[in-house]
Amino acid sequence: MFDLLQPDKVKVGQRIKEIKESMNLSFTELGNRLGIKKPTISSYVQGYALAPESVINQLSSISGKPVGWFYFGDIEEYIADYLQLKGQNRIVQEHPEVVKEIKEEFYTGKFKNPAWENEVGYPCEEFMDDYFYELQQEVIKEEIQKMVRDQIKNLPIADELSKQKKDEAVTVITSGIIEYMDVAGEFNYEDKETMKKLVEEEVLKFDFFTNRIFDDRYLIGKLINILADPQQTSQFINQLSEKLTNKSFTGRFGGDELIETIQTLRPALIKLYKKASTDELEDWFEE
Repeated sequence: MFDLLQPDKVKVGQRIKEIKESMNLSFTELGNRLGIKKPTISSYVQGYALAPESVINQLSSISGKPVGWFYFGDIEEYIADYLQLKGQNRIVQEHPEVVKEIKEEFYTGKFKNPAWENEVGYPCEEFMDDYFYELQQEVIKEEIQKMVRDQIKNLPIADELSKQKKDEAVTVITSGIIEYMDVAGEFNYEDKETMKKLVEEEVLKFDFFTNRIFDDRYLIGKLINILADPQQTSQFINQLSEKLTNKSFTGRFGGDELIETIQTLRPALIKLYKKASTDELEDWFEE
C-alpha cells in the first residue's frame, strides 16, 4: 500500500488521539465505535502499533477526515515529508511555494489524471517526482539569475554598464549555465555551492562590451539579434512593410525614429527570453 514514504506510527497515533478528543470520546467509547477493545485502540494512540487500514477507514468515515490525513497529515505535510525523504531539505525550507504548487497541480492541473492519486487519495510518488523536477528547474533558474545579478553588482566595472547590458548579461550567463546543467544532468538545488562556483566563473570570463548573439532557432532570439543593430532593424522594417503594405521602407526623413522605436522592444524581448523555457518556446513555434 505504501511506497518509499511510510507512515510514522507515533504521528498516526497523535492524529487518532486528536480525533478522539475532538469527539469527546474515551478509549472505551472510541473502541466500541470501531469494534475493537480499549487496549488495542490505546496501543494505536500511543504509537506502539500502526492502526490497520480497516480501522483507519472507519476513523475516516466517522470523523470526515481523509484516509491520507491519518497516515501522513495534511497534503502539504505529506508532500514536504516525501521531498525531504528524497534529500530535498533546502528547497522545501527556502521555497515552500514548491510544495504548494505540487498540491495545486494535483488538485487542479490542466491534465489531471486519476493515475496521479495513490491508494489513500494523495499524490503518488511518481507524480511528485515528475512535477518536482519541472519546478526545481524553474527555482534553480531564478536562483542563478539572482546570483548572476549579485555578482555583476560587485564587479569593478559595474558602474560602467548600462541596465540593458546588465540584463543581457544575466540572460546570457543564466541560459549558458542552465544549458550546461541540463546536458550534464546536474539539476540539484541542494548543491548550491556548485551553482555559486559556476556563476562566479561565468561572470568573470564574460565579455560585457561585446554584442551578444542569442539563440535564433526561435523567432524571439532572432528578433533580439536583429534589433541590436540599426541597419538590420531597418532591413527588418523594410521586409515587414513590403509584406504587409507592398511599400518599401527607406529610413529617410525621420525614418530613424521608427528604427529607434522598434529597437525599444529589445529589452522586453530579452526579459521574455529570460523567462521562457525551451519547452515553452517549442510550444509557441512549431516546425
